[in-house]
Amino acid sequence: MTAAPAVTVLMPVYNGGRFVGEAIESILRQSFTDFEFVIIDDASTDGTPDIIASFTDTRIRFLRNESRLGYPQSPNRALAVAKGEFVARQDADDRSHPDRLAAEVAFLRANPEVALIGTQVRVIDKRGRISRPPAWWRATTETGIRFQSLFDNPFVHSSVVFRREVVGSYDETFTTADDFELWSRIAAAHSVRNLPQALLDLRMHTGSMGAGYGAGHIARSSAVLARNLRAAIGEVPDAWCRLLAELHLDPGARENIDGGEVLAVLGNIYERFGEKTAEVREIMARKLADIACSFAPSQRRAAIAAFARACRCDLRVASSFATRFFARLALP
Repeated sequence: MTAAPAVTVLMPVYNGGRFVGEAIESILRQSFTDFEFVIIDDASTDGTPDIIASFTDTRIRFLRNESRLGYPQSPNRALAVAKGEFVARQDADDRSHPDRLAAEVAFLRANPEVALIGTQVRVIDKRGRISRPPAWWRATTETGIRFQSLFDNPFVHSSVVFRREVVGSYDETFTTADDFELWSRIAAAHSVRNLPQALLDLRMHTGSMGAGYGAGHIARSSAVLARNLRAAIGEVPDAWCRLLAELHLDPGARENIDGGEVLAVLGNIYERFGEKTAEVREIMARKLADIACSFAPSQRRAAIAAFARACRCDLRVASSFATRFFARLALP
């Protein structure tokens, strides 16, 4: 009888022919080798199935839906057949660094109380060129993750490894924001962490899943934020959750958002959150500095106030946004 693998790498894909080969190769080149690789094709109409079939590694288990299931039904189908003690997520347009699985599995084995681990990411474009947007940092401590989850998703989906025994499945009522909902549900009951090193190349391009999100995604994200906020700081207005979701997810909406209102909401959340650790201050500084950059061309007063608050929270972090902020502030 063949022993179960330590890890199931789970990768859903739909019409991912442009990048799926790179994603598969990045997993097959892992220094940690005790895994099965469950790839589920959601009835692609391009060359994706042929690309997947061209790989002959015996660790690959290729599932194909006869008709399109969509998210999160397709990943749930793959999750149901996972054999590994741990499940690693991989998106079909991202690239895992060679030591990603080794580092995450080692951490989970050394810290049995932790149910889920993610990593930092290196952002790349469709050509693989690297950018380093300072707002992409994800909290590493439990307190920092809990604070970041009050206005943002504290985990990058494609970087996560979790213990199969503590995770049921994605909530299928969440056709988007399913990962944010699941991570928030896990974090409410278990310890969670992010590693400080970047072990994933996150590809941002017009065909990526997030590019097509709309009002429904904002509503679902708002619902998760409401749950997280009320668990952490008590009752909050629904309008706060909607405002925070729009601010994070819809750059176009920022033109119609009152910068003063945003600062008041964030300030209230920060004051009501209990522990002001160094990482909590760093997260707040990143959020404020990013907002300052967004508002700089059109709401100068709010932008300057946001950047000043960021400097007070963490001058080092705010300084990393300074070039971008002052360049945008100078725009006519």
